[in-house]
Parts: sequence; structure tokens; C-alpha cells
Amino acid sequence: MRFSFIFIHCLILSCAVLAQDKSCNLSISGTILCANDGKPLSFVAIGFLNTNQSAVSDENGKFKIKNICIGVFHLEASTMGYKKLDTVINMTSDRTIILKLQSDDIHLQEVHITGNKVDKQGVETVTKDEISGEKLNQTRGENLGDALKEISGVDVIQTGATIAKPVIHGLYSNRILILNNGVRQEGQQWGSDHAPEIDPFIATKLSVIKGASSIRYGSDAIGGVVLVEPADMPKLKSLGGEINFVGMDNSRLYAGSGILQGAFDKKLTGLSFRIQGTYRQAGDIQTPHYILDNTGLLEKNYSGELSYEKEYYGISVYYSHFYTELGIFTYSEASNGAQLLQLFSQPAPINFPLSYYLQNGFYKINRGYQLVNHDLLKVNAFTKYSRFGKLEATFARQTDARQEYDLDVPYSTNGSLDNAPQNNFNLTTHTGELIFEHNSWHNISGSIGASFFTMGNVYTGLTYGPLIPNFRNYSGGLFIIEKWNPINKLTIEAGIRYDYEWQREYLLNLNTLDEYTPTQQYTNSTATIGAIYRFSPKLSLNANAGNGWRAPSVYELYAFGIHGATQTFEVGDSTLKVEKSYNFTTSIRYEGEKLEGEVGVYTNIIENYIYLKPTLTYRQTIDGYYPQFDFTQTNALFKGSDLDAKWHITKHLTYEPKVTLVYANDLINHSYLVLIPPQRFKNTLEYRWAKLGKLKNVFVSVSNLIVPQQTRVPPNSDFVPPPKGYTLFSASMGCTVHYKKQDIAISLQGNNLLNTAYRDYMDFFRYYADEPGRSIQLKVRIPFDIIPNRNLQEIND
Repeated sequence: MRFSFIFIHCLILSCAVLAQDKSCNLSISGTILCANDGKPLSFVAIGFLNTNQSAVSDENGKFKIKNICIGVFHLEASTMGYKKLDTVINMTSDRTIILKLQSDDIHLQEVHITGNKVDKQGVETVTKDEISGEKLNQTRGENLGDALKEISGVDVIQTGATIAKPVIHGLYSNRILILNNGVRQEGQQWGSDHAPEIDPFIATKLSVIKGASSIRYGSDAIGGVVLVEPADMPKLKSLGGEINFVGMDNSRLYAGSGILQGAFDKKLTGLSFRIQGTYRQAGDIQTPHYILDNTGLLEKNYSGELSYEKEYYGISVYYSHFYTELGIFTYSEASNGAQLLQLFSQPAPINFPLSYYLQNGFYKINRGYQLVNHDLLKVNAFTKYSRFGKLEATFARQTDARQEYDLDVPYSTNGSLDNAPQNNFNLTTHTGELIFEHNSWHNISGSIGASFFTMGNVYTGLTYGPLIPNFRNYSGGLFIIEKWNPINKLTIEAGIRYDYEWQREYLLNLNTLDEYTPTQQYTNSTATIGAIYRFSPKLSLNANAGNGWRAPSVYELYAFGIHGATQTFEVGDSTLKVEKSYNFTTSIRYEGEKLEGEVGVYTNIIENYIYLKPTLTYRQTIDGYYPQFDFTQTNALFKGSDLDAKWHITKHLTYEPKVTLVYANDLINHSYLVLIPPQRFKNTLEYRWAKLGKLKNVFVSVSNLIVPQQTRVPPNSDFVPPPKGYTLFSASMGCTVHYKKQDIAISLQGNNLLNTAYRDYMDFFRYYADEPGRSIQLKVRIPFDIIPNRNLQEIND
């Protein structure tokens, strides 16, 4: 804490003393021409990689990007029918340039732009937003769910402060697909307390596709898709990387992560590599009034990739290992009904004095806790045919081993205590995908693909009957997506897909001890149609309509037992039907010099919507007393709106509001639904300097988050009423320091600065305890170049 205040004091003092500053108000403008005939090119996407700054050329080929800081940036420009331009530019003053794009007869390449960004091979007219560059760096050290909350329309469902899963437009768990480096992430994601087994440090961009995406990614993607995207592998000779350090006073969290990557030349031209590792540890979390016992975490992750790529073919192999231990808050268990009701009603749980933690250690994780090992192996290969297009194949194998230890130590078969997990899940998944992207023909481009998927789960445990049964799952799908540009201003796209799924469970009748194997088969077709109309390079409108589907998960069908982390008794329903979704989205985006923003509205009708319903009854077991939740289904209507905007008030000052509105209704019972995120309103003011004395890229920002109470819930529908709304304040500041030919980025961030005591409706632990109190985070990022990439020449004015 003392170091944090010293840093703040020094930075403010520097700002006051060094008044001869320039803000991040540099600009780059110019013209984009066709290299063949010299004619101007309109609707060319141009932007800096790993930042949110981009533009689109107008009908005269002109473009301008403003509010650029001093530094060296990687610049990309691309449009349909032309080869992507890729270069480096050093921004020390305003620049005016001319770019010439070469005609490309092979295939379309695209650049991602903030808002309505394009997913190669995917659906373009569904809204896609991203976090990258400095915005992503400010989330380092957080879990994936918390990092994604920076995007409007995205919330999280939590089990305490360390376990979070993304919620998109009110939908979560098996309705949200996560693609980790292009592979569908598969773990035990049926549990609300099972966070994604992904290290966010591997990503240089986190993207969220809002809305049904079943056409491209298959069943289950009826709520949206999260893309965890590493940087492209280096192409030219180089050796470098970056190191990140994060420290936080609350929970005494510390984390370190490093990446080393490089590419070879001469006889090994085309060969590149990347290795990465992360260590992250935190102790017990502190609320404004007490410490949450046994809420520490430990992560040890690493990954590596080897790639060989030539102009017309390439192959890459990627491997990652994710290991975590997650402590579960101790005082959420009850031995009888009176004690459980007391836990619900008391203002604070039982907690130990600070001296207890000083003596026993903040980082010690006791029973209960979760231990997870996740491994991913991916092989990807492609070949290009100059006359036809590009053929790409991907195969991946994942293993997920999850052990769950309850508070009570179980007995072994010989009657002695045995420090073994109550639940032990082992999941193995194989996925494969073959995609052909055909060349553009009469302004029509698209892709045809096939995918397959196998999954097997083996459960061993000490509980009476498995929480979920052993099962096997096989599925496959075929899809086609086509885009047509009849004129430069208009893109029309449509797609269709057919999926088949087979699943068998292996169950034991606990009364007769007879085995039985129920089997389900599902087939379904999905379709999408959408359009984007660009009124001008600054203003565009997009709309999309599509359907999707999702088969009930094994857990929803057959769950019966104690869910240890949430301390609930959950019961499945083997008669549940397939969910069917009908999704409609529309958004309008404006990118002006002073104002930029996007407003989107959506409607999602879901037949047979499956959800976990509080029964308002309790289940007595040999382990204790638990509130019971049953899986049930209804017809549901989700609708809402997202707003993202940025107003450049002055050259130095910007205001950024974000609004997330979600409304959900039970159409059969003419009521509301439980566990739907309340509305969220976030406002941020940021002041920037490009240079302040010897410091570069200096910024100071303040934010406030307003979350009103969730009042749209059925009456008497939960064990505890929704908590009151809350308002939180946060602030951050940072700069880049040049030290021995190296730029070091340093930032300081404070969350919940007023130390507000509050509970969040989307947190299962709201029944028992408050959310974390004030926290101060220090983050240091050190990029380095051992062998600089000298082949990327700076562009000439």
C-alpha cells in the first residue's frame, strides 16, 4: 500500500511540474490507391494492430486516424480483392502517407475493426466487439470472465470472487462457446462454479460475438461466442517477447507471465516458435468488514507453439497446460435447517481475526477446494490453390481432470479418514474441422465446412451416486456461409447448417443396482441471413436474423447431489427437451472525429429454455443441510440493448459511457426469470498526455459503475431476495518509461475505492457474504527485442 501511494504521489507531482506536454493528439492521414491503376480505393479498413484505433477510407480513398500516442506501431490495411498491406510506422509527429494495395486473386483477407468486426470464415453481420492493446493490458491479472466485463452486453455469473463465467445478453454456461486459440474449449462447463480453464495472458485480443452463432460454430452457440486470440506467429526473422508483473493488495495477489517468440531465416525461413508461461497466486479475499476464509487461488500455466508457413501451405502445432487450485469459502455449509437460515440472515459470516491469518498464512488453501488440470493439443494445416481458394484442417485433443474436495474429510473403505476428493471428473474431447474458403467470384466470397466432435466423461467419487453419470457423445455438422457485395456499400450474407448429435449415459439404479444406458439422438438445421449497409465511411447499419439450438446437457438431465462450491443440492430432469432459439439483432455504428459509438438492440426467443430454479425447499443429507435447486424449462423472451460510445471532449479528455440493458420474461407463466443480470451503467473519464517530461503515454482515468437492484424477478422465487443495488468508483493511471533502450509500461489501478460493502445478484455467494472491498493493483509490462525484426521497414511519407 505504501508503495502504491508513493507511486501516485510521484506521478501527480511529475504532471504538475512538467507542464510542457503534448497529449495523445497525433494523427495519421492519407490516401489509399490501387497499385495497378493508381485509382483511389474506398472502404479500405486501416488500423493499428493491438490498439482500438482504426478508420475506413472514403470514396476518394482518404482516411484519418486521430488521438495517436508517440511510439512505433504495426499498421494494417485491407479490403476485398486486394492483398493486405502490413508495415511499421514511427509516430513522433503528425503523418501524411500514401498507401498502395496490390490486387489479390487468391482470397480475401480482413482486418478487425472495433464494432461489427469480421470473423474470418464466420458470420460478419452479427455484432462483434473486442478488447485489445492497452485496454487488454489493463485487465492483466484478472480471470477471463472479469476481463470480458469491459464489453457492454457482457456480465459474469460468479461463485465468489475467484470463479467467474461470461454472460452474454443474459445467457451463460452451455449457451456460450469459448474458442481458445481457434479450438472449442471443453471442460466441465456445466457447473456455474467451473470457470474456463484458460490463461488470459496468452491472448493479445479477446473478442465477443453477440448473438446466435450456431451456423459457424455448431449447436450450443445460441447466446454468443468468446474468442481468445493470441497474436499471429512472427513471419520474419526476429526474437523477442514480453514480461508482465501484477500485484494487488487485497488477497495479496501476485502474478508473473512471460512470452518468448521468434522466427528464422535462410534455410529455415517460414519456421517460427512461441513459448509462454504464467504463475498466479492469491490469498484470502478481504471485504470491507471481514476476510473470506479459504478463498485463495493458485495457477501454474504454460503453452508453446511451433509453426512452419510458406506462401501456399503451412502447418502448426500448439500445446497448452492449465493448472489451478481454487479455495471455496468455508462458512457456507450448514448441519441443520436453523443454521442454514442463520447463514442466510446474518450480516457477516463467522470470520477469524487478522492475527489468525498472520500466523497461518494468507495463501493456505484448505478443504474444500477445486483442483483442475486441463491440457490442449492442436494441429492445424492449410494449403492454398491459386485458382480455387484455401483449404484448412484442424484437429484438437483436450483432457480435463477436475477434483472437488468438500470441507469434510471422507472415510476410506477400511473406515479410516482419507484425504481424497468427493468428486473426480475426467473428460476427454476430440474435435476436428475442415474448411474450404473459395475465391471471390462475381463479388461472392464464402466458406464451406464440416466439423466433428467426440466426448467421453468418466466419474469416480466417494459420494452416494455420481453427481453426473459417465457418458459418451458424438456429433458432426456441415455448413456453408456466403457473402455477396453487390455494391461497395452493401454486404449481404446467408448461411445454413445441419447438425447431428448422439449421446449415451451409463447409469446405475441405486435401488436394484442394475445398469441401464439411456440414449438420445438429436438432429437440427439452422440458418442465418443478414446485411451491412455503409451509408458512409463513418456510418453503418447492420442487421441479422438466425436460429440456433442446444440439446440438454448430461448434468441438466441427470444431476442429483450436492454441488460443493455453490453449497446447493441440484436435481436434473431426464424429460427436458431441446432448446430452440430465434435471434434478431440490429446495430448502428458511427465513427466521427469527435464522437464514435455503437448502439445495438436484440430479441432472442427461446423455446424450452432450461434453467436452475430455486425450489424454496431444503435437502437433508449425511453431509449437511442444503437449499435445493431443480432444472426446469419454459419458453423465454430475452431482449435488450447495448451502448458503447466515446466522446473526444478535447484533445486530451475523453468520456466513455457503456450501457447494458437486459430484460427476460417467462412466456408460459407470464412472469420474470431468475438469475438474469440487472442493468449496468459505466462511465469513464480519461485524460492523456503523449509526453510528460521523460514519461510517454501518460493517462489518468476515473470510472463509476452503477448497478441497480434486480427487481424483475418472480415474487417469492428465491431463498433470499435480490440484494440492493450498488455504485462503485475506480481510478487508474499509468505511463511508459524509457529505460536502457527499453519501454516499460507501468500502471496503477484502484477498484471499489470507497470500500463499499455490497452483494451482487449474479454471485451464488451473495447468500452468505459480501463482495471484495477496496483493491490497489500495480501492473508492469516489459516488451523486449533480442533480435529486432529489421525486415519491416518504416513507411515513407
